[in-house]
Amino acid sequence: MDFRKWIFPALTLMLGSLACSIIPGFPVLTPTASAPVFPTVPPPNIPPLTVGQVLNTEYTITAFDGAAHVYRFTNGAYEQGTDPASTDFVSIHMVGVEVGPVGQVIFGDLNQDGAEDAAVLIAENYGGTGFFVSVAAVLNENGQPRHAASYTIDDRPAINAFSIQNGEIFLDAIVHGPNDPGCCPEMPVTRIFRLVGDQLMLVGATSKTPDGSERKITIDAPLDGTEVSGTLQLQGSVTIAPFENTLGYSIYSLDGSELVRAPVMLTAPDPGAPGTFDSPIDLSGLPPGPVWLMVADFSAADGSVLALDSVNLIVR
Repeated sequence: MDFRKWIFPALTLMLGSLACSIIPGFPVLTPTASAPVFPTVPPPNIPPLTVGQVLNTEYTITAFDGAAHVYRFTNGAYEQGTDPASTDFVSIHMVGVEVGPVGQVIFGDLNQDGAEDAAVLIAENYGGTGFFVSVAAVLNENGQPRHAASYTIDDRPAINAFSIQNGEIFLDAIVHGPNDPGCCPEMPVTRIFRLVGDQLMLVGATSKTPDGSERKITIDAPLDGTEVSGTLQLQGSVTIAPFENTLGYSIYSLDGSELVRAPVMLTAPDPGAPGTFDSPIDLSGLPPGPVWLMVADFSAADGSVLALDSVNLIVR
């Protein structure tokens, strides 16, 4: 038998098959393989914190003397001395929040590691009538609580709501305005905090005027998560134009260091009317990496934050 008449067609078929696999654009008649399926990484097997753990752990408090003191709480409180007139008197306790199912302790993931952390409100008194309230973030480290950071709110604020939402601590409260007496705060505010490293950063804030109008800042550009370099255009709006139509912006590194601080001028038709801002920001002196850009309205009376918005950016 003459095998040559079978060999040449076979070679032709084989070469054509090879061409299908290596020549771009050559039609392939075999089915396309399915995309590989990668297993989902399960969340870490870390025991959740309990209310009892959070109420009975150590908290680092910076007192009026400017020094950091470590206090171990018992059932949400620490007491030292009985005479409020004594220089070493300390009375610290967690503030109960009437709204919400968990009372003094709220839970949620604050550092995006998959483990549920906690937050509490702590009131400090060192004699006298003042009880200075702070938000405290408590991390879950392998099932054990660690007080990571705090942020002071006000003297004797009235707390309306306290929760963890999307990894951020949300607070709705009534605090002292510039002209409010010590006994009686009257300014409604909201505050949003994010744990950045071992610091709680204020990343959002609103407040209301005596007639109920809301002060709010909205950054329209750049968007959150944008990669930036050179010069960026900062654009946004305010519901109430501040004193002299001037806001302030700051840029912070993720360790909480302030890298830039400068004013932002507004355009508004009348004092107190809604306004807009559109300002260039030079980034050439900033180190590469993630930063927080914050725009704030500060009280001309006492420098407190009346409104604030922020975005996380990546400098290239």
